[in-house]
Amino acid sequence: MKKNNFHFVRQINEISVLRIIRDKGPISRSQVAREMGLSKVIIGGIVARLLDTEIIYEVGKGDSTDRGGRRPILLEFNADAWYAIGVEIHLNHASILITNMNAETVAQKSITYKDNSNPENILRRIVRAIERMFEHESKMDRILGVGVALPGLVDYENGTLRYADSLKSWIGFPIQHYLEGLLDTRSYIENDVKTTTLGEFHWGAGVEADNLIYIWLGEGIGAGLVINGELYRGFTSSAGEIGYNEVGALDFNKENFPILHASQRRYGEILNNRYLERAIQQHLATNHVDSKLQGKKLDLALIAEYAVEGDKLASAALNEFGNLLGMLLIGMINFLNPEMIVLGGPVMDCCDTVLETALAKTREDELRMPAQEVQIVPGSLKNRAGMLGAVGLVLQDLFKPPIVNLSAYRSLFSVEN
Repeated sequence: MKKNNFHFVRQINEISVLRIIRDKGPISRSQVAREMGLSKVIIGGIVARLLDTEIIYEVGKGDSTDRGGRRPILLEFNADAWYAIGVEIHLNHASILITNMNAETVAQKSITYKDNSNPENILRRIVRAIERMFEHESKMDRILGVGVALPGLVDYENGTLRYADSLKSWIGFPIQHYLEGLLDTRSYIENDVKTTTLGEFHWGAGVEADNLIYIWLGEGIGAGLVINGELYRGFTSSAGEIGYNEVGALDFNKENFPILHASQRRYGEILNNRYLERAIQQHLATNHVDSKLQGKKLDLALIAEYAVEGDKLASAALNEFGNLLGMLLIGMINFLNPEMIVLGGPVMDCCDTVLETALAKTREDELRMPAQEVQIVPGSLKNRAGMLGAVGLVLQDLFKPPIVNLSAYRSLFSVEN
């Protein structure tokens, strides 16, 4: 066997052993050998190498077999041996999460800034914050990688933003290369809705699903797709830009949507919290409506609160919003046939009735079976989903099943030539 091929097979075996110990530990060397179908001698060598990196450790002795003999030494995955970092960059603040290799929180912090026009300065501030978040400087050498979530279309080959509506000055800046230089570790960048999708898929509402759609509803609308356990980005990395989908003109009219209708063409123009607030304000100004919202500074929380209290205008507006969302969901269900749709973002966090109305609308679809079978649920991670998803960019590169990705694994070892 050629030397390079030998090292490749050895690394495949090592990461497979590591996965078994992580998922089934405490476990003995003999049990690992049986799981792998390899000899005890080979497994012994792999285990010795993993012990040297401290990514696994011995935790005591197990029970002897029915035939007696020496009690086996048990092995456990050491999730605290290395760290993953997730960063979510917004218009005027960034959220930072440090976890161990089980995505358990080690530290969390936010930094704010007024001027987002200088990505170099902001990234340097983020790195300084990360350095302060570690209790000991030596732990900086144990960073497995950093994942970064940003709004916009990502150029994965060059590690840059190809397009961004809110972070225009970041377009073309070498984010990935710059961070790797500052932190001396691997970095990954991804669209913010896609990272939020990963967060809900790996650790949130979608943890039991293999195929799901995540829809974020806030100042805009966007979606992330997971197909057969893999994040689907699309040919130009723009999969999930559902805000540009056009609304069916026959259903969306002034008669059916007297508050929200203003001759819009696309879902993104309507299904966002800012437009909802403006539409209600406009309705109050042009119609004689008895509503507690009159004269108030509107926001989602207030609209939701008054809807619960029975305010007719607040209830009607959220009902229209939910019905329009249901129309969008029907199209996605019939086109992609997912097993689950997860709804998240500020609208879902504030307005339970929007989910109830959207769910009822989807159940009215003529193609009953898929609409009845799909699970439509709220996200469970709230504002942590994006940061955890960014962490997931790092951890899935090491543990992504069923394909072994060696790129992150090799950073744990000095690979022989």
